[in-house]
Order: sequence, then C-alpha cells, then structure tokens
Amino acid sequence: MLPARRTFILILAVLAVPFGLFLLWTQFELGPQLEDRAVGQLSRTARLIGEDFRDRPFSDSLADRLGKITDLRVTLISRDGSVIGDSEIDPARLPEVENHADRPEVAAALRGAVGHDTRASETIALRLLYVAVPDPHGAVRVATPLVEVREFLTRARQVAAGTALLALILASLLAGLLHRFLMAPVERLASVIRDLGSGDLDRRTGGAGHGALSALGHAIDEMAGQLEERLTSLETERFDLETVFDRLDTGLAVVDPEGHIRRVNPAFETWVGRHEIEGNRLATLFRDPRNRKAIESALAGSVSRHESELGPRTILLSALPLDEGALVVIQDLTRTRQLEGVRRDFVANVSHELKTPLTNMRGFAEPLADGELAVEQSAEFAGRILANVERMQALIDDLLDLSRIESGVWTPEPDDLPLGGLVDSAWNSLQPRPENRNIELERDFPTALQLRADRDALVQVLCNLLDNAIRYTPDGGSVCMRAERTADHTRIEVSDDGPGIPTAQLDRVFERFYRVDTARSRQAGGTGLGLSIVKHLVAAHGGRVGIESDLGAGTTVWFTLPDPASGDPLQDTA
Repeated sequence: MLPARRTFILILAVLAVPFGLFLLWTQFELGPQLEDRAVGQLSRTARLIGEDFRDRPFSDSLADRLGKITDLRVTLISRDGSVIGDSEIDPARLPEVENHADRPEVAAALRGAVGHDTRASETIALRLLYVAVPDPHGAVRVATPLVEVREFLTRARQVAAGTALLALILASLLAGLLHRFLMAPVERLASVIRDLGSGDLDRRTGGAGHGALSALGHAIDEMAGQLEERLTSLETERFDLETVFDRLDTGLAVVDPEGHIRRVNPAFETWVGRHEIEGNRLATLFRDPRNRKAIESALAGSVSRHESELGPRTILLSALPLDEGALVVIQDLTRTRQLEGVRRDFVANVSHELKTPLTNMRGFAEPLADGELAVEQSAEFAGRILANVERMQALIDDLLDLSRIESGVWTPEPDDLPLGGLVDSAWNSLQPRPENRNIELERDFPTALQLRADRDALVQVLCNLLDNAIRYTPDGGSVCMRAERTADHTRIEVSDDGPGIPTAQLDRVFERFYRVDTARSRQAGGTGLGLSIVKHLVAAHGGRVGIESDLGAGTTVWFTLPDPASGDPLQDTA
C-alpha cells in the first residue's frame, strides 16, 4: 500500500470513530429523548383537553373540534374501549373501528394512568406516537406522527454526514500535504537506508525533505559515501589478500578448532594431491604422524615446525595457532636441498678437478727442482706441467664464464649474424685437433641462414658443442651440423659418431662437472662445464637446449634460438 493511501486511511479511521459514535448517540440517546419529550408534550395536551372539556360528553364532533385546535389526532374512547370520536376518521366509519380497550396506551388510561405507545396506525397507515390520559367518560388519546422526530434525526445525521464528508476532503488534502512534506521524505530516507543495508551503496537521499529531515538526509548521504569508500578499500584489500593467498607457491590451510579445513589455496591442494578438501579433517590428509601431531599442537596453542617427506619432495611443515583454529604452511625445500647438494658436489668437484693437475704438477716439478734429470726428461716433465697448467687455466676460465652468466652481470647483445661464418670461426678455433684425427665437419643448412644473437656467446656455444662432438667421435669419423628454421625459432643440431649416452644419464649431462665417462673425459681434456655453459648462454637468449642419444648410435645436442619477428621468446626447459 502506498504511503499516501496509508495516511489517508489513518485519517479516515480517526474521523470514522466520532462519526460512528454520533450515529449511535442519535440512535440510542437523541431519538429516545425526543420521543420522551414528545410524550410529555402530548400528555400535557391530553390533560388540558380532559380538564377543559370534562363536563362535555364524548362525541365525534368534539373530537374533530379538538383535533383542529391542537393540530393533533384526537380520539375519544369510552370506558368499555369503544371509539366515540376520532378527528381523523369519518363519522360513518366509526362503527367499523375495532374496540381499543386492548391498546397499551388505552388500557393504561382506563386503569387511571397515563399510557403511551408507538406503532403504525391501522386506519391512517402512519407511524404514530400515542398518548392516552384517563377521563371521567373513559380516556382521551392524542397522537402525532413521528415523521417530525424522524426528520429531525435525519437532518442531524445529514449535517453530521456533510461535516464528515467535508472533513474527509480536508483529510485527503492533509494526507497529501503530510505525505509530500513529511511522509514522502521519511519513506525515501527509509528506502535509501534499506538499500544501503542490502549492499546498494550507490543510493543517495539527495537531501530529501525539509529542515531536520533534509539535514538527516545529507548526513545519510555522507555516511553512505564514507561507507562506500571504506568497503571499496576493504574489498580491494580482500581481493589483494585472496590473490596473494591463491597464487602463493607456498601451501596454506586454515583449520577450525576441531581441525576441519576452512580454506586452502591451490598450492596446498597440489601438495596433498587432493582437491575440494574444505570441510575435511586436515590430519587425515597426511600419513606422517609427525604432521598430524604438529597440527594438534597448533590447535592446542603451540607453534610447531619440522621437515618431512611428502611424496618425492622434502617439505617444511609449519603449524601456527590462531585465535580460532590454526594456520598450516607447507614450504617446498626440495630445490633448496638439491641446491645444497649441488653446492657440496660443486665444491667437491672443483677440489678434485684442481687437486689432480696440482698433484701432477708437483710430481713433475719435484724432480725438476732436484736437477737430476736429463735434458730430454726435463723438457718432457716441463711439457706435462704446462699441459696441467693449461688444463687448470681452462677450468678456471670456464668457472669464471659460468659465474658471470649465472650472476646476471652479463646480458647478450644480439646482432644479425650468418650461421655459416660462425660455424667456420668455431671449427677453425678447434684446429688442429680435428684435422690431426681426420674428423670432417658436415653441414646441412642454408648458406644464407641468418641468426640474431650475441656473436661471442654463440661462437662459444658452437665451440663447446663441436669440441664435445670431436672428443667422442672416433678418428676418421664426422661431425654433422644441421639447422632448420620454423615459424618462430631456429633449431641447430650438432651430432657425432661417438658411443652414445645411456638414457638414464641424459637428464644429468647439463650439470656442472658431470661426465658420462670420467676417465675418457679427463684424458680428452674436458672440464665438465661446457654443456652447463651452453645451457645458460642459450637460456639467456630465450632459447631451449636438449640432447638425444642412443648407445652405439652417436649423440645429438640441439638448441633453439627464437625468431625476433615472432615476439615469443622460448623458455629454458632443459
């Protein structure tokens, strides 16, 4: 229901109450009072008639005369109830009039009392008020129609109805004014407040109303603006926190005081190998009893941290107590532990690689220092010392190159380069080894093929790959260089005719100091760092590197360089 209509109905109800009470008063108070007053007047008139005409016998002519004088209906009744005269009845009809002794007012008058009654007259078909008084000759009855009384009551009710109608019209105007100046602003304020409470923060009152209502509206608008700013800020913070929570590589889980999962991030689901786990008991997701005990300790209010194995990975599980529940954090230590192992292996390998030539150098230097060797032996020992020095120099140079690349100090400076010219430079720098061993270089790529890369870095990559291929190619064999351009990159391959590499070792050949055949590699003069350097130099260009090999069928090392026109550098996946 509309507010204006509600206001109108309220005012109408207020007016209906006194109007209804007035109608009841006219029905039950005013009407009987008027009838009583009419009875009193008729009684006095009937007594006056009886006193003035006491000595005259009853007759119809007397009744007619009295009726004209009083302007009332006058009926003269004998002691036995017979109608002697009636001012409203023709004399010829008087014999037909029934006996009135049983009429209430007549019966009372014949008993010596004043009687009255109200009923419809059977002779004149009108509703009359009858009053009868005793008389020596019988009873004198006067009657008057109740029309006047009814008309008075009707006029009173009409006046009341007119007044109520006028009040209703005024009430309608008042309802409209109240709605316009009071109820409408209040309703608008209430509507805006409801909408704000339901989350519609764009609603404003616009200063609805006047005076205090307008001030209230402006205060609500100001509050809504501040609330919107705060909620926007909170929403932004919540979104940022959810984004960080969901995108962290660290697994996070929040559990309630009973140990049930309230929320987890995708990383945690990946760690435990299950999805949609909210609502489950967190302890049931771990087989390691230490993990379950750590969660129980956090729920009891204690901080717990320990390393454990989760599948093939090493994790650090931290359980931290919250006000209600606990926060469980899973961090991956696999890479850290691997790097620690690599660091230990690196130190051990460097120590070993340096110790061997140093031991050799000392072994050859001591006889030289004694001066007891022949000239030919001294020259031989000096040559061997020089070879070990060169080996150490090569090792240190490779270590420095690898450190410079990994540290980020070096960045490639790409240029447009012809692949054929780079291959010639790299192959010639390795002479005379391939020539002495009768190893040929086969080329399978367009002579006009152009690459975009750092010249020195690409020459070093080619030198390392060709050097490895020469080492493992038997005398009289061949090394093949192939290149092919695709839609977004160029793939370059270097293949040898060597013994090949076992499949189980292919994933490790790019590690530092890793050798498939340690004795042969050292004998050939390798440092064990060449492929690791290749991997990092290619990755710095946005390319990939890989190896394919079968025992007894040779080895192919390949790498890719992205085409700058593709705009999609490849990432290192080796």
